[in-house]
Order: sequence, then structure tokens, then C-alpha cells
Amino acid sequence: MSRGSRVLTVLYIAVALWLAYCTVRTWGDVPAWTTLAMAAASLAPVLGVVRETVIADERRAVAVLREREGRRAAWRDAAAAAVARAEVEAACCERWWTSCATEHDPNCAHRTSWGTTA
Repeated sequence: MSRGSRVLTVLYIAVALWLAYCTVRTWGDVPAWTTLAMAAASLAPVLGVVRETVIADERRAVAVLREREGRRAAWRDAAAAAVARAEVEAACCERWWTSCATEHDPNCAHRTSWGTTA
């Protein structure tokens, strides 16, 4: 829960307690409907506390999902780099074929030595 959410939660609890106190103090001195209205109003801040806790849980869940997605993205980037590396290595042989065997990377693993006969 963030600092702002904690402050709001404390304020909601304080307002709920104050309204509950006022409800008890006015019981019997004022018309019943006003006492019941104040009792209902003292329950409204409880909804605010529940809302703040739900928002905090959702933020935590989103942070976990973002962290998981970051790991998946890193894995996908590594896989894409491996595919690109394989394509670059294959491009050497592709260049060899398209240049009528005049250009070939000397470090290519697919290169065969034509100068030696067995």
C-alpha cells in the first residue's frame, strides 16, 4: 500500500469513528431517522478502506505481471538474437553461392577446403 493510500485509510477510519461516536451521542435526543442516517454515513468510509486495499492488491498484481512479462521479453530477445545469428551465419554461405564461390568467409564453419585432395 502506498503512503497516500495509508493516509486515506487513516482518514477514512477517523471519519467512520467520529460519525459512529456522533451517532451514539445523539441516540434518543434527535429524530430516529437522523440517527439512522448518521449510522449509515458512518459505514460509508468503511467502503473507502475496502477500496484502498483492493487498489493496493491490484497494484501488487500488476507489478508481478509486469516483472514476469519483462522476463518473458528478455527470453524472447535472446531467442531473436539466436535466430538473427543463425541467419547471419547462413548469409555467408548464401553470399558464397551467389558470388559463384569467389567470396566466402574464411571463418565459416560450412567452408570446405578445395585445395587439398584426399
